Amino acid sequence: MRRRRWAVFGLLLAVVGLLTGCALFNQPPTANFTWNPADPLARTDVQFTDLSTDTGGLFGGGGVVSWSWDFGDNDSSPSQNPKHEYEKGGTYQVKLTVTDGDGGTTTIQKTVTITPSLDGHWSGTLWDAVRTPWDLELQLNHSATGGITGTVVLNRFTSNILSASFDAATRKVRIQFAYTGTGSIWLFVGTYDPFLDHISGYWENVTLAPGIPVEDWEVDLN
Repeated sequence: MRRRRWAVFGLLLAVVGLLTGCALFNQPPTANFTWNPADPLARTDVQFTDLSTDTGGLFGGGGVVSWSWDFGDNDSSPSQNPKHEYEKGGTYQVKLTVTDGDGGTTTIQKTVTITPSLDGHWSGTLWDAVRTPWDLELQLNHSATGGITGTVVLNRFTSNILSASFDAATRKVRIQFAYTGTGSIWLFVGTYDPFLDHISGYWENVTLAPGIPVEDWEVDLN
């Protein structure tokens, strides 16, 4: 009889040992997340969405109860689904650590590539044909889909931007507008510097002399 009891007890221990690895007790959560837009721009909102799951166990309750985000730019958040704005383009390692109700934790890391953006207020100088400096301001709205709109304030005249483009690979900028002070169409052609806070280039009068650079211009991000 004793042998039979010990045999049954040993069998139970074996089953318990097997089930322990099969979620008899609480198992750590599975961390996961995504972001939108898929190809985000600097200085625009990136929506991070938690996709983590937790099944718990026979003796442990399931459910993620806390979130810790590290956005890779010295900023963080405890929210489940935070929004975050990167100041500059680049590659960032984003980490999400989730904790379940029984104290189990898991961390996942993903690489998020941020495209440089023209969004923001820029101010600087434009030189006219005789090298007289004019005050220049650009208010640029760079949407998450890539469209660029805004205004140009030049020599106290404000004009809406007619068209604008930005090539992130070459950092080339093109801005065309109707300059109210002359009644002609002007074009700014410039290059975004590697630090992403300065643009400089040349301008031309498309109405009077298309394709012929007149003088220089430059602006800094405020």
